[in-house]
Amino acid sequence: LMITQIFAGHPKTSLLIGSKAPPVSLEKLNGDGFFHLEDTLQSKPILLLFFSSKNYQSLKMISNIHQIKEGIRNSDIDFYLVNIFEEKEFLKSFVLDRVFTIPVVLDRYGISLKMFGSDVVPTTIVINKGGKISYYSQGFDDSQMENLILHLRSK
Repeated sequence: LMITQIFAGHPKTSLLIGSKAPPVSLEKLNGDGFFHLEDTLQSKPILLLFFSSKNYQSLKMISNIHQIKEGIRNSDIDFYLVNIFEEKEFLKSFVLDRVFTIPVVLDRYGISLKMFGSDVVPTTIVINKGGKISYYSQGFDDSQMENLILHLRSK
C-alpha cells in the first residue's frame, strides 16, 4: 500500500509553505559523510527534490532541475536530489550512468519525505536561508516548471 501511495504522483497543494523546515540529516551518496539541512541553510537557500529511479515523473523532474540549475546559474542556491528507498550500490551506478551533476543524498526509509508531509515522488521543496519552506510541489506537471523557475530567480 505504501509503495502505491509513493508512486501515485498526484499533485497537491500544501500548508507547509511558510513553516520551518524539519531538521533532517541524510547520508551523501558519494560517501562524504552526511548532509545536515540546518548547517547548509546557514549560508544559502536549498532546493530538495525527492525522487525514485523507478518513477518516470521523478526522472523527468531530475532532467528539468538540471536544466534549471544550468539556466539560472545562481550560486546562492544549493540543489540536492534526495533518493528514497533504494540501495546505495544500485544508486551509485544509476547516477553515474546518467551523469548527474547535482549531489544525491539518501532517505533510505522515506522518513525525511514524511517529515515534509509527503508520501509522493517527485516532491520538490525550496527552503529559504532562514529555514522556512518557500516552495512546495508534489508530483510533476509541465506547467509548474515556470512557477519554480520564477521562484528560484527571486531568491
